[in-house]
Amino acid sequence: MIFESLILLIRPRNLARPFPSINPHHPKQPTEEQNHKPLYNKQMNNTMKHFYTILFVLCFPLFSIAQSDYYVIDSSFYAMQLVNGGDIINAKFCQVKKGEEIISYTPYEVSEYGFKNGQVFVSKEIQIADSSKRVFLERLHQGETTLYYYRAADIKTFFIQKDDGLFVEMPKQNTAGEDYSQQLLALTGDCSNVSDASKLVSYKKRYLSKLIARYNTCELKPFPHFKYGLLIGYELSKLVPSEKSIDDVSGLTVNKDNDLDHFDYKYNGSFSIGMFLDNPILASDFSLHAEVLFSKHKHSYSYTSNTKKLDLTINTSSLRIPLLIRYTLPKNNFRPYFNAGPVYSYNLKNENSLYKETITFTDLANTKVDFIEGTIIPTSEFGFAIGFGFEFDLDFKKALFLEIRYSEKFGATNDYSSRNSMIGISTGINF
Repeated sequence: MIFESLILLIRPRNLARPFPSINPHHPKQPTEEQNHKPLYNKQMNNTMKHFYTILFVLCFPLFSIAQSDYYVIDSSFYAMQLVNGGDIINAKFCQVKKGEEIISYTPYEVSEYGFKNGQVFVSKEIQIADSSKRVFLERLHQGETTLYYYRAADIKTFFIQKDDGLFVEMPKQNTAGEDYSQQLLALTGDCSNVSDASKLVSYKKRYLSKLIARYNTCELKPFPHFKYGLLIGYELSKLVPSEKSIDDVSGLTVNKDNDLDHFDYKYNGSFSIGMFLDNPILASDFSLHAEVLFSKHKHSYSYTSNTKKLDLTINTSSLRIPLLIRYTLPKNNFRPYFNAGPVYSYNLKNENSLYKETITFTDLANTKVDFIEGTIIPTSEFGFAIGFGFEFDLDFKKALFLEIRYSEKFGATNDYSSRNSMIGISTGINF
């Protein structure tokens, strides 16, 4: 109705006038459409420009309020700078800054206030410990079912309000001994798609907001939650050490051709076992994924020429700690995922030796033997890992997974440096 009135108000009057009569049989006379179309289009363009200008002027105050702090008294909106005093203070007062002065309004004076960061607080009468009082509740999600949060010095709790008038507190554990998960199952029982999520959700603002949003649409999607589990894998490791030396010209430490360069380094296989933790980041499909893996690797290489014979043996038992960022596609039952991040490795057992036999004459009896032990492979190594896999649901909480991963680690001692490339496949279960 408002927009129609605006159009009638700004419509040019001559648009309503009839076109002059034209003899359609005159050969040189333009048709009615040809004669008046340019003028009509121009008038319509001017009309639309006026309309959008007035619409913008009318709506601009609403856009401005949405982008600034505000409070409401007796259904009147006021755009003013507010002071965010934290959850406890915000539940008691709406603090308005006027110049150098800060005015505090109670929930009996202000019905609603909000900050430009999106936080909204609503005045509500609540029942706490057999007493009733009016406070400001933070509105976390608004819809057919609305979620509120209340924080006082000695309490942190949530309230749920439904369109049918139900307004109930949802403490972490109620007087009947039911925890919040059981209460949620009762409150959301009319949507079976969120029943599993109600068992997994954390008692935190962001997670509960996500759950109520899904309940309002009755959406069936995997819910992000904390996971832990065990894994086992098989990996191929290619360890390439190199000797460092000082360049006589530049004085810089560089890798030069040396005995370790003669070996044909290949991948060696070994099993690994470990455990992991996976924690969602801000209730999203991204998570922080940390593992602790134990593995043993044995590398043995030989090289023979007319002048020397080389044998290299490396035995390590290591703990690896990948710290990865994982993204899991929110699919039901079968979910692909990708992860990447840094890796730290500590060699608990680090036995490595280089045996070198040099033939000084054609007579094999005249040889020189050098033996280097324990300094070729560093104790600590750093690197990165990247991988992808699939997760298969067993029930609402447990799942099997299968992953392929590639990683590289680097390390150095006083005399040697090393590069360790690994390709592995792993499987496991989370709880």
